[in-house]
Amino acid sequence: MSNILTILLLTLLSLTLSSAKNEAGIIDLFNGKDLDGWEGIGGDASKNWEVKDGTLSCTGGKGAQWIATKQEFSDFDLSMDFNLPENGNSGIFIRAPKEGIPYVDGIEIQLLDDAGEKWKNLKPNQFTGAIYAALAPSHRATKAAGEWQSIRITCVGPKCMVWVNGQQIIDTKLDDLAKVHGKRIPGLHRTIGRIGMQNHGDSVYFKNIKLTIIEKVKTRPLLFAFHNGVHFNTANEKATTLKELGYDGIGSAYLKSKEPIKERLSSFKKNGLKVFSFYVGGKLKKDGHNYDPEISELIRELKGTDTVIELYVQGDKNNNTDKEAVNFVREIADQAKESGLKVVLYPHAGFYIDRIGDAVRIAKKANQENVGVMFNLCHFLQVEPKSNMKEAIENAAPYLWQVSISGAEEGSRSWQQLIQTLDRGNFDQSKLMNLLKGVGFNGPVGLQCYAIKGDSRENLKRSINAWNKIWIP
Repeated sequence: MSNILTILLLTLLSLTLSSAKNEAGIIDLFNGKDLDGWEGIGGDASKNWEVKDGTLSCTGGKGAQWIATKQEFSDFDLSMDFNLPENGNSGIFIRAPKEGIPYVDGIEIQLLDDAGEKWKNLKPNQFTGAIYAALAPSHRATKAAGEWQSIRITCVGPKCMVWVNGQQIIDTKLDDLAKVHGKRIPGLHRTIGRIGMQNHGDSVYFKNIKLTIIEKVKTRPLLFAFHNGVHFNTANEKATTLKELGYDGIGSAYLKSKEPIKERLSSFKKNGLKVFSFYVGGKLKKDGHNYDPEISELIRELKGTDTVIELYVQGDKNNNTDKEAVNFVREIADQAKESGLKVVLYPHAGFYIDRIGDAVRIAKKANQENVGVMFNLCHFLQVEPKSNMKEAIENAAPYLWQVSISGAEEGSRSWQQLIQTLDRGNFDQSKLMNLLKGVGFNGPVGLQCYAIKGDSRENLKRSINAWNKIWIP
């Protein structure tokens, strides 16, 4: 396919989706009014599917065997609410073709009244959240029949994850499943297809069907400067300087400052920039933890923003435990969830979480859908210089929401050598960017500036100039 044709097709796709997208890039697959964008497969959808009061429902009678999006999707983050009656049975199809059997030639994520007496003899891989007939959920997370429940499905390449009612129950690679079940379920090999819902002969209800397309490669991530290198008197001076230099905002912001949080947020918003994140944390102690109560107030004040909480976890690996770390992370994550915020675990040398692998392990154990991890180049090079960076990033990919970089001298353990302006040091930043592209990372990148000597403006200018050169064709 020619480059011109590819561009035209992408443009048409963008126009097709533009009316349904909101400012956050989320597509409302179901408009709550009618079946626009959907079609019945294997029968007439108007006979057994209807829209009423913002809810899409199937009567379970004769008509369409399943209802499908007219558009195909490859990599995505899909969420919806569903409601099943007692002994109800349905499913969500992903990457399914129009022709064929959707749960064989595509992939089905099962929906079921798990407690229904009718299903007591089913196999584990036939309950809610299962990749039907291929992989059972790690545990049951469903509510009683008749209650509204939520499900989220994320697919990026072969990686597939499922959450039910906020609990992650599937984390797998479809190509690994295909090695075992691919002959019986060839759909496990598919990389693109339609999204749909099943008519299994039972009533089922859906609403709030939303999808975000995940781009495998984002040409140029947003870049923010760490607060520790933006040395100007006021938030407004910081914002105007960063805007002038070409940064997208500030991050790893300090909790404590002369200016109130809302004033700082307002100064950056006024200049068309973002406060990407705040850097906070706590310390583990035997059978517990402690942290500054002002962190809770910060989280409440950030409600309605998309600012990320960068959470460090101090502690002693010899005396503290993952259980203590998980309890702390969950406590902060629960507060963040109330404000609609995400939390990224920040690996820091000398702390309980000091490796990216530690962050991923604790994030998995915490099992909160608003908890991810951050890859910090300088700490990676300091703590685990002999680790395979490519492997570490690939393992972190499903949880990787932020990254920090700095000019760095590979092989050095000196902080002065590991944290420099981006134009210094022998570390190849483009290598890291390519690794991130390879795993579909599409989050922001932060510039670590801790203790870099010299004029702040000049240092920031040197770094943004080096950053820009990475992306020159």
